[in-house]
Amino acid sequence: MKMLKIAWAVVGSASFVSISAAFSGVLPIGYSFAMFGIGAGSLLAAAAPSRLRSKSQAMGEVDALPGIPTQTQAQEKPRQEKTRSLDRQKVMNKYDRAFAHLLSRTSEQTKAESLERLRLILYELSPELKAWTGDARLRAHLLMQEIVKGLDDPSTARASMGLLVLILSQGGRSASEMARPVFREKILEMYGRPAYESERFLPRILLMLDDYDPQMVEKLAKEAIHEWGDDRFSAARDFLGFEELKEMGPVRQQVKVLLGTEIAKAGDALDRAALERAVELYHEVK
Repeated sequence: MKMLKIAWAVVGSASFVSISAAFSGVLPIGYSFAMFGIGAGSLLAAAAPSRLRSKSQAMGEVDALPGIPTQTQAQEKPRQEKTRSLDRQKVMNKYDRAFAHLLSRTSEQTKAESLERLRLILYELSPELKAWTGDARLRAHLLMQEIVKGLDDPSTARASMGLLVLILSQGGRSASEMARPVFREKILEMYGRPAYESERFLPRILLMLDDYDPQMVEKLAKEAIHEWGDDRFSAARDFLGFEELKEMGPVRQQVKVLLGTEIAKAGDALDRAALERAVELYHEVK
């Protein structure tokens, strides 16, 4: 440390002498500053090693360039990718075991339990469904074939529809395109049957299968206001997915205008039930 102070003191003196000499005309400017550079370099050379040693740990790896991954970082990336791959494979294996368990069940009760177990595992596979990769797509297709079988029995219909909603919401348009020919006619049939009025996801599935087509949204909204029984409205009103219309500007605005018109009509007709329902749906869209 003492050596370093001495070095900096001499450097300061050399700087002063060199600059003074240059401005007084004793030495040419270029020559005097060149001498200063040589002198400073020689004096600092003695003190530099100790300072570099003290800062080596703070600076990181020797010879590492800014913005360029260090050797440690380069080694860490493949390790992280391998870990993600192993985790993904574990979830896939868990899903395959649960799906095999579903296929082996005979009673409706155990099938409903197996469907619920698969729903929980699908939450873990959500990124795969969103990316809609080949192996996830194949698994979803096979699962759809089993789900449609479970829709005929009220004891497994709710679990089946819960799974279908998850696939449609996470798989996006690709999922709806695959599911539409498998489920649409069946879901329409169920929608018209009183036995399924308490199924909360049934109307939403209709909308999702049609990618929230404006005509279907308008039709279902009017039916919800004027035709649904109290049981269906109470069960399904919070699960229609109208909040998703916020991402669909023109459709959202169209539905808001529709519901505003229904509110006005119900007010003029003193139809309190229709008015309350229209207001509730309007708040879902807003």
